[in-house]
Amino acid sequence: MLKSYKWTRRTASIIFLLYLSNPVVAGDNYEVNGFVTQGYFYTDNNNFYGDSQNGSFDFRELGINGAWNLKDDLLLSGQAVSRLAGGVDDGDPVIDYLLLDYRFFEDQNGSAGISFGRNKNPFGLYNKTRDVSFTRPSIVLPQSLYFDKARNLELSSDGIRLYGRKFFDSGVWDSELVAGIPRKDKNIEFAYLNRDWDGEFSSSKGYLFRTEYRPHDYSWVAGLNYGNFYFDFDGPDSPAPGAPGDGDVDIGILAFSLQYNLQHWSFTSEYMRQSISWGSLGGLYALQPKNVSESYYVQAERRINDQLSLFIRRDILYIDKNDRDGKRAEALSGRPAHSQYAFDWTLGVGWRPAKNWLVRAEWHRIEGTGWLAVQDNPVASDTEEDWDMLSLQATYRF
Repeated sequence: MLKSYKWTRRTASIIFLLYLSNPVVAGDNYEVNGFVTQGYFYTDNNNFYGDSQNGSFDFRELGINGAWNLKDDLLLSGQAVSRLAGGVDDGDPVIDYLLLDYRFFEDQNGSAGISFGRNKNPFGLYNKTRDVSFTRPSIVLPQSLYFDKARNLELSSDGIRLYGRKFFDSGVWDSELVAGIPRKDKNIEFAYLNRDWDGEFSSSKGYLFRTEYRPHDYSWVAGLNYGNFYFDFDGPDSPAPGAPGDGDVDIGILAFSLQYNLQHWSFTSEYMRQSISWGSLGGLYALQPKNVSESYYVQAERRINDQLSLFIRRDILYIDKNDRDGKRAEALSGRPAHSQYAFDWTLGVGWRPAKNWLVRAEWHRIEGTGWLAVQDNPVASDTEEDWDMLSLQATYRF
């Protein structure tokens, strides 16, 4: 009965979003748009977005977004998304962002402003538009940096955003800072603590800063991220052996981005280092109170014409940069060594048969399971180190 109720509620919510977004409306001061994405995933080992070893259609995104210029310097914008993603997201609509933006300064040399509400986190080259297939380079973003298993944490925060832009003869310098309350859910426990322990994250705070420079012709882009997320964990009064008690998780982020663009080519690379302090939780986490992960990718994209593009990418993740083969983590936790890293070769093609349609296909050859979601792979010992994945996706925007 409960399952039936959840399905009915989810279906009704999706129908409501479709009703709001069809037809697209636009005026002098406002605009409403939306998108629908359906994906298919097949893996020979392990699961990604549902039971992909038997072929999974459990990836679906439906979004509606709008913007309203209340005044020349005042903007209201937001986006609601229904996202089904295997065991990670159940399809219930959520607010991705909803903010009031006030641009308090603007002249020929630059601009500055502040926004209040649920702001997109300024992380990397793709985070702000990661939900819209037309604005990301692939079906699956590089999972070493853009963790789908902790998507909401990376995506947006409730608080304030300060931003500024400075024009130079040679280019443009953008900087922004988001500070407030990062979004938290059970997925953060799975992503950072490897399971849903007794207890929960009760409060959070954090900030993320990004600065970026590019010439006026966008021939290259260079960016830097620095930030920190802090979570309080309320554990049980008497934790089970090895389980966490009351404590906190402190996540520090340092990332670099670089992209070089030619007429038909784009070359992109990003690097991130995450430091995680969790020793105050006790249990297994006291055995290694701090962990530093390292991840990066390099990618080349070739635009054949306005409709067809190809890309190749190498994506690397080490959960612990000082335990690259995972042997120490295996001895401490009992989880397979290959759960501590992931090396991914990806080949992909994108085709735009019409202005509002995008069709993609990708093949992944992966060694390691470092970015697999526990929700889709609950028994770590059942996972395989080497696996292949085929992914297909169609998107319509309106």
